[in-house]
Amino acid sequence: MSLKNLAVDNVIIAECSDPARLRMFEGKQHCSFEPGGRTVCFRGLDTRRTLHSQGRFNRTKELILCDWPTQRFDPRELAELVPNVEKFAITGERMWMLKYDFPPLMNLWAINITGTKLNQTRASSFQRLPALRQLNMRGNALVEIVPFVFRSAHVDIYLQGNPWNCTNDMIWLLEERSGFYADKSLLVCKDWKYTGRPMVTAMEYKRVLREHCRSHEEIRNCTCRISYLRLSDSGKAFQPMVTVNCTGKEFYRLPSYLPPNTTVLHVANNRITEVELLTRVELYMQVKDIYLDNNNITSIDILEDSEWLDNFRILSLRGNQIKRIRVYTMEHALQRNAHVGMLFLSDNPWRCGCRFATRMQEFLRKHESVVVDSRNITCYTLNDEGHKSFLPVMTLTPNDVCRETEDNRAAIYDVMSIVFASLIALIFTKLAYDYYIYRKYGKLPWLIMKMP
Repeated sequence: MSLKNLAVDNVIIAECSDPARLRMFEGKQHCSFEPGGRTVCFRGLDTRRTLHSQGRFNRTKELILCDWPTQRFDPRELAELVPNVEKFAITGERMWMLKYDFPPLMNLWAINITGTKLNQTRASSFQRLPALRQLNMRGNALVEIVPFVFRSAHVDIYLQGNPWNCTNDMIWLLEERSGFYADKSLLVCKDWKYTGRPMVTAMEYKRVLREHCRSHEEIRNCTCRISYLRLSDSGKAFQPMVTVNCTGKEFYRLPSYLPPNTTVLHVANNRITEVELLTRVELYMQVKDIYLDNNNITSIDILEDSEWLDNFRILSLRGNQIKRIRVYTMEHALQRNAHVGMLFLSDNPWRCGCRFATRMQEFLRKHESVVVDSRNITCYTLNDEGHKSFLPVMTLTPNDVCRETEDNRAAIYDVMSIVFASLIALIFTKLAYDYYIYRKYGKLPWLIMKMP
């Protein structure tokens, strides 16, 4: 049966939206018995009336329940009410759950559940229906397809018009070859990540990504997922944006392989000591966000003037062993990088040298909107007994870090050397001047003339 024929044969639409019926039974609970064994009931079933009409219900071949009034529907009621039913339909915006599986109804071959808030089903929901050939569940609130189990040889299943959540794992739909799911190529994702994308396309990208991650030993234990499926610039294909999570996997270095289109990498809580691969592995050029928290990194100087540093979006280095960075390197990188979003540098053992602390403070104040944890960044000084004292970098004063200690004595010596050199230069200049005056005018310097 084609989709077109199904739409014509979809009696629930015609019967439940008939204006004349709606006016006649407005707000009332009522069942109408029509020629040919068709029964149409509005707003549920009145138990007392159904007992009086049991003979008519026994002769019912087609049962249509319009505007079902409760949140749950119990299919087991059909076994007693309409044991010979062949076609069944139900609609109602209040209904969101099938309470139990359908009972064994030997003649039931067509089920139409549409226009409800039904959001999930079980694989066994229709398993005990030996004659079932047609299952229409279009226009509900289903978010995930389950692989239904049937007793009959073939069932045409129609699922279009549901708000499918393609973040769920429905890759099995690509691999099923039964032909049961007649309109699977028309199913569209409605979740925030894949909205508007064909479900089979989303599942195909997820299948390929799963193979990439499982086939490489280095990242086999990592979690790979598609964070977004964007339309390419040409508008003719989709481009996945992949997130790889290797948090807490005992990595000693960055993974040398990543799936294509990886844009986010989580490698926190490992034992990584260096970030050299960011500068020399081509796949890392696409990684915009990298989380390196709680590792053993001591320096990022190797990133100076690298393409990656000029194009990153998020770099998180919290909880490492970094004591110094080249402030001018980060300054120039942020000036060149139009895409930078966030930089995290807290919980590192920054050393409060006078020159470094001053420059670091200027850098943090200038880029406080980027270095989002700047208020939490501290550096330490050592007292005479070797004990560390931690100070917030953002609130440091020169007196806190620029005292005469072993760390900045060299700077004092440099100043003294400059002063002495200047004095020596002045003395030689004076001698040259006095010599010139003596040769030209025969005059001795004033100081010499006053000596006895």
